[in-house]
Amino acid sequence: MSWRSRFFEYRAYRSLLKEYFKGGAKWTAPPKPQMCDELYDQNYPMNSVEDRHRLAAEGRFVTTEFEPCFDAADFMRAGKDIFVQRSQQNMKNFI
Repeated sequence: MSWRSRFFEYRAYRSLLKEYFKGGAKWTAPPKPQMCDELYDQNYPMNSVEDRHRLAAEGRFVTTEFEPCFDAADFMRAGKDIFVQRSQQNMKNFI
């Protein structure tokens, strides 16, 4: 998760996850990001949605390539295929 405000959100679901594990579920987790300032493009314009779409088409996002970070909602599984999109969030949600 790339939102600093949601860094510990998973803790609210801990007991539910433990039930899933008892039922045979598996957990794969990437390292937690440090979420330091280098992760975010500090000059990313907070303008219109259209501007963000244009910037995304140019390969520019609010998050940098400093370290891996993503939201599970950016992924979708269809059979054995996994599709991913890069989040397109407004900068004020990240800092």
